[in-house]
Amino acid sequence: MSPADRFHTRAMQSTLDMKNMYRFVCLSLLALSALTAKMLGAEGPSARPKSAPKPEYPPYTEVMKGYKQVVSTIDQSPSLFGLFVNSKDNQILAAFPKKYRSKKFFIALTVASGEQYAGLQQADMYVYWKQIGKRMVLIQPNVAVRSTGDSESKRSVDRLFTDRVLADVPIVTMHPAWGPVIDLDAFLLGSGARFFGGSANGLKKQLAVVKTAMAFPQNIEVSFEVPVASGLLKAFHYSISEIKPNPAYRPRNADERIGYFYNGIQRSREIPGR
Repeated sequence: MSPADRFHTRAMQSTLDMKNMYRFVCLSLLALSALTAKMLGAEGPSARPKSAPKPEYPPYTEVMKGYKQVVSTIDQSPSLFGLFVNSKDNQILAAFPKKYRSKKFFIALTVASGEQYAGLQQADMYVYWKQIGKRMVLIQPNVAVRSTGDSESKRSVDRLFTDRVLADVPIVTMHPAWGPVIDLDAFLLGSGARFFGGSANGLKKQLAVVKTAMAFPQNIEVSFEVPVASGLLKAFHYSISEIKPNPAYRPRNADERIGYFYNGIQRSREIPGR
């Protein structure tokens, strides 16, 4: 074999060796990829880190930043509602008691200043609270019509004379020691006409100033000074207390010589046509 033929033979052998090496590297990479995929598949989805579920409400520590709890008793007894005030921004948050679902409340409404008869109680409401979704709903039960007759009569009254929704407000957060938390000033002032009628026409809640915020075991007292449509400054006072059941109580017939407020009750058998 001539030197030229030997050189040509070596060149061809070198080319074959490079092709074989390239094929080996490719097969090795494919095998490694398959092995990695198999290992990941064996671990399963549960082995992969899961993202934390999004909380239903913002953390109460963030929502209540800048607020200070109102304590109005010397012995620091727990209050009916938790009141938290931001004096700088004139904001009030209210935290519901844990057992609010089983409670009934009485709201006494008074225009405390800005009217000729200021200081006299203007209206009152007997209510309860219910959570629907992410909102708290203020409901007035039907107490005006009732039945003391048979079960069919009672069912008819329950079906025909239902409770009334007065207002609702979004839940801003959940407090671990209390329950749902609402923006109390936005609720009370935003529903001002619902509570005070014409006295609160054109109420400018963005200019409201907190005048009173007191929290006691059986009641809370809250008032705001705020201009109405005419520009006149008025103070609206809300007294919210718990009405506890009293089986021993027996109502008496109305007598104009005694008492100040009256509650009328209509019995189902007295409804015309029944």
